[in-house]
Amino acid sequence: MKLTSKISFTLGVRTLILVLMLGLVMSFLQTYIDFKNRRAEVNSSIESIIDASKDSAKNAVWNLDNDLAALVIKGLTYFNHFSYVAILDENDNVLAESNKDQLEQSNKVLSFFLVPNIREYVVPLSIAELSPVNANELPLGSGKMRIRINIHSSLNDVYDRAVVTFIISLAGYIVISFALGLLYHLSLAAPLMRLASRFERVNTSSFTEQSISKLKGHGSDEFGKIIDSANDLLGRIASGQILLTQRSQRFRLILDTAPAIIYSLDNEGKFVFANKATALFYGYSIFDLKGKLASEIIEPVDSALMEVLNTFLDDNSRQMNKVFEAYDSQKNKCVMEMSFVKFHTYDGQSILVVGNDVTKRVEAEEKIENLAYCDSLTNLPNRNKVYEKLNSQEVTISNSQYQVAILADLDQFKRINDTLSHSVGDQLIVKLAERLTIEFKDIGFVARLGADEFLLHSEQLSNNREIANTTAFELAEKLRRCINREIDIGLHRYNLSASLGVVVFKPGFETADEILQYADTAMYESKKSGRNCSTLFIDKMATEAAELLKLERDISNAIFKDEFFFVLQPLISSVTMEVTSAEALIRWQRGDTIVAPNDFIPFLEESAMIIEVGDKMLTKVCEFLVQLKQRGLLTASFKIAVNISGKQLSEADFIDKVTTVLRKYQIAGHYLEFEITESVALDNLKDTINKINELKQIGISFSLDDFGTGYSSLSHLKDLPVDKLKIDQSFINDINVDKQDENLVKSILQLAVNLGIVTVAEGVETKEQVEWLKENGSMLLQGYYFSRPILPNEFIEKYLISKDEVTTLSQR
Repeated sequence: MKLTSKISFTLGVRTLILVLMLGLVMSFLQTYIDFKNRRAEVNSSIESIIDASKDSAKNAVWNLDNDLAALVIKGLTYFNHFSYVAILDENDNVLAESNKDQLEQSNKVLSFFLVPNIREYVVPLSIAELSPVNANELPLGSGKMRIRINIHSSLNDVYDRAVVTFIISLAGYIVISFALGLLYHLSLAAPLMRLASRFERVNTSSFTEQSISKLKGHGSDEFGKIIDSANDLLGRIASGQILLTQRSQRFRLILDTAPAIIYSLDNEGKFVFANKATALFYGYSIFDLKGKLASEIIEPVDSALMEVLNTFLDDNSRQMNKVFEAYDSQKNKCVMEMSFVKFHTYDGQSILVVGNDVTKRVEAEEKIENLAYCDSLTNLPNRNKVYEKLNSQEVTISNSQYQVAILADLDQFKRINDTLSHSVGDQLIVKLAERLTIEFKDIGFVARLGADEFLLHSEQLSNNREIANTTAFELAEKLRRCINREIDIGLHRYNLSASLGVVVFKPGFETADEILQYADTAMYESKKSGRNCSTLFIDKMATEAAELLKLERDISNAIFKDEFFFVLQPLISSVTMEVTSAEALIRWQRGDTIVAPNDFIPFLEESAMIIEVGDKMLTKVCEFLVQLKQRGLLTASFKIAVNISGKQLSEADFIDKVTTVLRKYQIAGHYLEFEITESVALDNLKDTINKINELKQIGISFSLDDFGTGYSSLSHLKDLPVDKLKIDQSFINDINVDKQDENLVKSILQLAVNLGIVTVAEGVETKEQVEWLKENGSMLLQGYYFSRPILPNEFIEKYLISKDEVTTLSQR
């Protein structure tokens, strides 16, 4: 270390300058005080000398005695500081004078600051006036004495003492400064040097805790405190290094095990950091990537990504997120979701790149979208896609022409599923979908709305409504004929037919719900007309559709207000003519009006709302049974039949619902009978049979309603575990007049006897019908001849408390 850089040298120089400045000030102050005292002494001495020679000078002037005057002057010039002395008479004639050479100033610096060079006295020589006055004002007959004093001559000893004092002080101050500098060196600089040397020996790269030993003789002073603090700092640094290393290792482990691509580039585009996923992606090791230019690694396999990186490095944005296709070292393509973030480092600006391979997620999203908007069996657009397409259209000049939506519902397709299996049915649907796609790919948009429903949507028919209607109907007939053509599956050929509903509309004026509702309405008109035909939707149908929508809202409101209730119609034994059971029939009281069953039951059975209504009816029937039980009117053989819809029976939790209601009201299952129709029973025969068997285990019996009206009831009756057959009213009406109906009913009765099933004759309205039925077997009778459906309380009064009505019936 240079001498001038040492703290002891710096302190010594500064101390010397300070001491010299203080010494100069103090020496000058001392000289000044000494000078003032000496000057006072000199002034007093001069005045005394002048006073002593004044009388002689007066005599010389009075007597005009030159010799005496010369003698006086000689006496005065004896003193060195009297440089000029002269005695003059009253006419200013010189009687005697003495003029010495002016002495050099011994110390010009001090004399310049302290006093002037010469002081002049004029002493009047008269008897009356003895003090010095202005020579021009002396009285007549008087003389004067002129004296000049050399001040410096009188102060030489003061100057000499000042110089000596300054020299001595300067020497002393210099010695003191050197002593202090040595003291600073020994007490401060040297310990600091030793302390710095010990600090230099500390190994900053070591993670172990280190310490600095204390300086000898400085264990408890400031140096000791510094060393204690330094040791504490070293301990905390060591702990921090260990913690930082652990965190770095954890961070590195996390990054290296992360599936995401993570790397950092500096402002020159060089790799600063990369995790294992990045290294594997680009076919390098982590250490090989570090320091390499990204253009060398990425550019050869993924120029698009390199262009994005260069653009991001050059622009002013701080962050960017982007999803695009990326390529690895093998040029395998993947969908990458990447984030680019700029951050500042000590050597400039860098960017952090994080990339996640979202190929599987994108594929999953595409699959989800495909599931959401495509039919899983045929891969045709589904109902959601149809809604999206129809609702997204707006009225513009380009699409102002009429469009058509044609709904095709395959006729009796459930029969194919039930008789030929669902596998064959699915193959038919797939084959038909392929045919429709090819046939109408240049005409319109083909979609599958449901199991056996297809939709054809075509645009740009015509601006003229009549022409559009004609074109739409022709297109519907083409679609129908396409469906009618035979379909080959293996060695078999199958024929399909469809009922079509045709809706002509302008985009933007109707919603997808309205368009499909209109098409559905027209399609049902085709079914009513005998199936396998096309019906064009007209305004009258719109009114009917509006009425159906209103009915739907009214039924929904009725469910909320609990306006549905049930009535009971008794079932009479043909042998005893006693009431054995009753059927619960749903009714709707809207305000003060009872809505006719035919006005809402057919619609309700087709609606999903039948599930909630059916559940409420079952609950109300169980509540009624509890009431009978509490009043002691519930016999072991009595039961109430409840109609169960197909939608209820197809629910996965239907059995749980039934058992929950029975447990809630503590009602045994044998008090209930569930009525199902042929269509419900055959809709999903295997599932229906399983559910019937499970419910029969808890005592619930089953009856098959409207028997004889279906197309395959005889072929499946042996498989259905039902307890009753209810012969439809259409057969009962003419048993007394139509021999064919009579023979058919007899056959059904005999079939029921052979199968061990109870028969119920529905719609009995005349005495002749009763007599014929009684003569032809044991059965249950139900109809207006005995009673119309009545309220539960009325049923109790007529058939459970009073027996008069039953007696009357038996006597008819």
